[in-house]
Amino acid sequence: MSIGNPSVQIALSLEALGPLPARDAITRAGHAGYCAIAIPALRRDFSPESLGRSGTRDLAAFLGKNNLAVSWLSAGARGRFAVSSMLEEDIAKVLSIIQLSGVLRAACVSVNLGMVGSVDSLPAENVRQALRALADEADRLGVTIALSASSGEIGIVDGLLAGFPDAPLGRLLDPARALFAGSDPVDETLRAGRVVAVRASDSSAEQADLAPGEGRVTWRDLLAALAARDYYGYLTVDFAPGGDCVRRAATARSVLFNVAGR
Repeated sequence: MSIGNPSVQIALSLEALGPLPARDAITRAGHAGYCAIAIPALRRDFSPESLGRSGTRDLAAFLGKNNLAVSWLSAGARGRFAVSSMLEEDIAKVLSIIQLSGVLRAACVSVNLGMVGSVDSLPAENVRQALRALADEADRLGVTIALSASSGEIGIVDGLLAGFPDAPLGRLLDPARALFAGSDPVDETLRAGRVVAVRASDSSAEQADLAPGEGRVTWRDLLAALAARDYYGYLTVDFAPGGDCVRRAATARSVLFNVAGR
């Protein structure tokens, strides 16, 4: 898929398919034409603890059988390091996901920081402490960490990243959440700091987390903005499950594929 030159690859977050069993969800993503998937690594059937070594090998083999790469492993709410009492436990959990990511050769690990507050707050200091530990392990394994925050704190990630100029950390861009928060998603895309992953969802004035094509994001303008900043990594389709999730996922891929001019 391209606007201009190199291709942007379309991935699917398995979270969008709801409670489908792991192998069924992976197979359906491949049949829908996706080239990669995003894996919810806190889900029981995908967690490092549940998989173990043999399960990880089986998962890697099944992905290969379906010609699917991994756009990201999601650490979900375990990335919310602002709560001091949970800090060490959350760090340990995300470290195990980073290690799994290295084995599966995922493009990155996505970490949602939740509500952080100002960059000078105690929660922000907790986040920096966590990021130092995670960045060291990610650097050792050659893994990239993609950070996001709550929709009302879009700029906080860039502020935190400024303190880690050489670390394997970057931003997970979420244009639909920017639109839902009242920002221009194209402008947000052009202004963002280092972008290492993009969540492709949509939003309307009333609802976020829609599938691409179901909301008000202007995908042609957005893809052009990504190309202008030389981002040609994965666009990972993600939306809140509901209705016929498999059909919505297939339609979302077609929307992005057609907008890209192929």
